[in-house]
Amino acid sequence: MRQEFDERIQVRRVGVEIPEPMMPFLELGRWRFKIAHGGRGGAKSHSIAQALIILADQNPLRIACCREVQKTLADSSKQVLEDYIERMGIIDSFRCMRDKIEHRRSGSSFVFHGLRENTAKSIKSLENVHIAWVEEADSVSTRSWEMLIPTIRPARKGATSEIWGSFNADAEDDYVYDRFVKNTDPDALVVAINWRDNPFFPPELETERRKMRALNEDLYQHIWEGKCRTIAGLMFKRAMFKWYDRLPERLSLYMASDYAVTEDAGDFTEHGIFGIDESGETFLVAWWYGQTAPEAWIAAAVDLIRTHKPLAWFEEKGQILRALTAAIDARLFEQDPPVWVYRHPLASAGSKAARAMGFLARCSAGKVHLPRGAPWAERLVNQLCAFTGEKGKVDDGVDVCSLFARGLDATQNATHPAPETRKPFVPFTRQHFEGISIDEQEEAQRRKEYYE
Repeated sequence: MRQEFDERIQVRRVGVEIPEPMMPFLELGRWRFKIAHGGRGGAKSHSIAQALIILADQNPLRIACCREVQKTLADSSKQVLEDYIERMGIIDSFRCMRDKIEHRRSGSSFVFHGLRENTAKSIKSLENVHIAWVEEADSVSTRSWEMLIPTIRPARKGATSEIWGSFNADAEDDYVYDRFVKNTDPDALVVAINWRDNPFFPPELETERRKMRALNEDLYQHIWEGKCRTIAGLMFKRAMFKWYDRLPERLSLYMASDYAVTEDAGDFTEHGIFGIDESGETFLVAWWYGQTAPEAWIAAAVDLIRTHKPLAWFEEKGQILRALTAAIDARLFEQDPPVWVYRHPLASAGSKAARAMGFLARCSAGKVHLPRGAPWAERLVNQLCAFTGEKGKVDDGVDVCSLFARGLDATQNATHPAPETRKPFVPFTRQHFEGISIDEQEEAQRRKEYYE
């Protein structure tokens, strides 16, 4: 069957780019499981999308494209499939509808599912599926796998029923890696494929690959060579961090925040309070995180500012900040007395890994201290050590640390108390500071002069 499909690809398919190691995916009925794993640039997902389209064009198949979490179809593989249908010149053979894709002649269909939301009852809708493709299979929970595997079974005797998985390795104890890579399954085809195995590897990715190797070898091995991350960390190593029982007496305090707007799902909004002592050491003082609506995290930010009085607040420029900056200002100034902080938005540039390098440099030098025994500090270190430089993993705390480091050029080390001097107060906007005490006015004036 494989040779038959090879000839069809050469004769009939324009725009098909399937590396040789992925060609066995075109053979139906030989393996119960087909698993492709490796680093970025191996064309795993793109090869599978093309193979499924070819098979659906020749056979009446019901195909389910699954992920652990799929809130909307934008999170699914639907767009990739549609792009290849068009590139292969067979767009007229398919109907691409809002929530599914159907083949006009063969009767094949593609549907899209999020596995985490499935219950034992709802997953029964997949019982008559011939092929289930699990994207980002490393992030699929053991519970989801244990529900999916027995559900995908032949509708009748002699029919084909297969489960395909594609993923970049993350941790060795992930279900898919443990079952199919660490251990052998006689019913599984397991293909390890990396950038060097892909003859269609584009020059743009080659540039990114070389940059990553120069940036960090451990991170490079994980992202590009498909190696599992270790508990010790990739970019950030657990041994880099120091732990404190008591804060220094003098610290210059700053706040950094990474925003999200989805309640009870998706990314976290996180606020961090950082302190710099007289020698330039960094102390993490307080932290807040939550999957909440903006009203809740704005209130949390105001509380942190009122409590710790940071000299500056580093925020990331972007759509969320543009939409909510007026609401944030209003909440700050409606307090009694008004809460003052210098807001310093920072534009993002380069990859997540590149943006994290400033904070990594401080960690590597042993200049980052966290409070011993604080649950939020343990969570943050775990997140930093799990950071892969890739979007999609839990990295909101990493983004906060990156913002702080990028704002360091606007910070100053703590100093010994200077002789008191009395200066006239000139408020930024008089109505914002009406009714506040002389001491608070002088504090605001001191900060204003520093940043002007």
